[in-house]
Order: sequence, then structure tokens, then C-alpha cells
Amino acid sequence: MANKPQWQQYKGQLALWGVILLALWWWPDESTSKFTESEPYLELSSSDVVTVKTARLAHDVSVTGSIMPVRQTILNARVAGEIKQINVREGQSVNAGQVLVLQDDRDLVARVQQADAALLTAKAELALAQQNLDRIKPLQQQNYVSANDIATAERQLDIRQAQAKSAQVSFVQAKQQLADMAVRAPFSGVVSERLVNVGQSVAPNSPLLTLVDLSQVELVAQVAATDVSVIHVGQIVYFNADGFDDQTFAGRITRINPVAKAGSRRVDVYAIVNNQKGLLRGGLFAKGYVRDDNAQQGVAVPFSSLQEKQGKHQVHVVRDNRLVAQAVSVGRRDENTSMVLVTGLKEGERVLLLPPLPNTEGRVVRMKEVR
Repeated sequence: MANKPQWQQYKGQLALWGVILLALWWWPDESTSKFTESEPYLELSSSDVVTVKTARLAHDVSVTGSIMPVRQTILNARVAGEIKQINVREGQSVNAGQVLVLQDDRDLVARVQQADAALLTAKAELALAQQNLDRIKPLQQQNYVSANDIATAERQLDIRQAQAKSAQVSFVQAKQQLADMAVRAPFSGVVSERLVNVGQSVAPNSPLLTLVDLSQVELVAQVAATDVSVIHVGQIVYFNADGFDDQTFAGRITRINPVAKAGSRRVDVYAIVNNQKGLLRGGLFAKGYVRDDNAQQGVAVPFSSLQEKQGKHQVHVVRDNRLVAQAVSVGRRDENTSMVLVTGLKEGERVLLLPPLPNTEGRVVRMKEVR
């Protein structure tokens, strides 16, 4: 048999050295590795940690209430009569001065004509009485008329003046009553309720229509008595209303009830809301908040992540794949969001939501994939 080439004689040794070199190349160097497979580790999921972010914290006060018209009136009949015509329907917008209801005015038209004729007669008789007095006064100096004649003429003039004045008052009243047969809108608004029908007879002061002005509405809101200290006139209320869950409205506080309700220990707060588009209607339920003027901004963490140790606060941070304690200083708290401002952390760091179990500080952290 022929001799094998020299390299084939050493083939087994070469393979052995190759395996040794490969093992040495893959073997972890303790000087560069952060942890070994045998080192205890802490397994966390994304729900166990929160990423630190900058936040604006304020003591925003929750409010609930209802929308009410700022201006609302019931239009009443001023005179007795039958309803002749109703020019509007419920929900219809009207302008100031617009005729809304007409009463049967036939009797009043005749009364105005009679009063006008009586006034003309009274004025004519007054003019004659004045002419008569003016005519006989110069004759007294010539002794053609007596002083008694003058006195009689003056009394007659006084009577005619009183009659003319009374006729003038009657005429004005009759004209006003005729004008009152047409019920007009005192302001621009929306008819919210119709209280009479055509052909119905009404007495003076009988309610006919309800008119509301929706260009401005009032939010009548209730807040907890414990929150009143941070609310003042001029603050803005942000709220949503029934049917407008995706739209935020704003109003300015104009007054605050000084007395809390005995049962609920809540205080009424009133805010004016511009409603030029007429979206908000009286009676809608509203829910919102009053934003605190003294808001602060900074790095915030949940209340639950804080841990007090020897009178100082700390949180646990996942840093370089290890769980480490980080001392923090606590600032403003927001009870509504359960967040607190802290110093000692950087935005983007991962903080444990709850204090860790004993003897886990310093351990390697492995993040578990959430499927």
C-alpha cells in the first residue's frame, strides 16, 4: 500500500486543535460579559415597568352639571281675546321684534276708531272753549261782559281740557291694546314651548310661548366642597355634553355659591359659555374639569413606583439590564392621574411600577416577550 501524504497523517490532530480553538473563541470573557447563565435574574414584562415621560401635573377639579339658558322668558297675553294666529313652531329660531302670536283684534279695532273719533270731538270742543274765552276777555274791559261770564267761560275751558286729556288717554290705551294683540319676540332666540292653540280664548297674563336665548348658555356645575379652595371666578371650565362626547366646550366661571349643599357637600359653580352655533341646549348633562392655574411640568412617575426608605424616596430603575435603586425628590402630586413629579430621573428611563421583592435589587433583568 502506498504511503499517505504527510498532511493526512496529522488530519486527526488538526481536527482536534480546530475544535479547541473554536471553543475558546465562543467562551464568554468574564471581563466583558454582563452576566452568566448561572447568575440569578429577574424576569419582567412590559406591564411591570413604565417609561418615564415629561408630564404637566395640576390639581384639575372634576365637575358635573347641566346646561341652562342664560335668558329665558314666558310670553304672556297682555289682553283678553281669542288666539287668531300662531306664526312659529317649537324649536324655531326667531328674531327680536318678530310677531309670534296674533289675537283677534276686531273689537279693538272698532274701539280704537271710537276713541279716535271721541278725541277729535274733544279737541274741537276744547278749541271752541278756548276761542270763546279769548273772545270775551277783551269785552270785560269795556263792561260788555261780567266777571261771572268770564268765570263761566274759564270753567268751561277747564272742563273741555279735562275731556280732551281723558280722550287722549283712552285713545292711547286703545292703540296700545291693539298693538298688544300682536305678541312679539323681546329678543332673538328659539321657541322652546308652545302653550296655546289657534281659536283658544285667553285672559290677560295667560302664558302663550316660552322663548330661550341660546347665544349664551350657563353651565351650572357641582364640585366637591374640598376642591373649592382651588377654584375662583375667571377660571375656565372644560366639559363634554350629552351627544357631544368627542367635542370639548369651554366656559368662564362667573360666580360661585358660597354655601355647600348640606346632603351632598357639593358647591354650585356657574360658568358662561358662548354658544353662537347653538349646539348646546338647555337641560343637557355635562361633565368636565376646571384646570388648576398653578400647573407644574416635569418628569413624572406613578404613585405606586415610589418607595420610602429611611425617610427618603426612591424608585427602582432598569439600567444596563440590571435593577438598581434610584433616589428621587418628590414634587407635586396629581390625585386624578395618580402621578407625581420627581427629580433624579431622566426622560426615557424605565421604572418599576411596584417596589421589587426583597433581595432582587441589583439582579440582572430579562424582559419577557408579551404575546
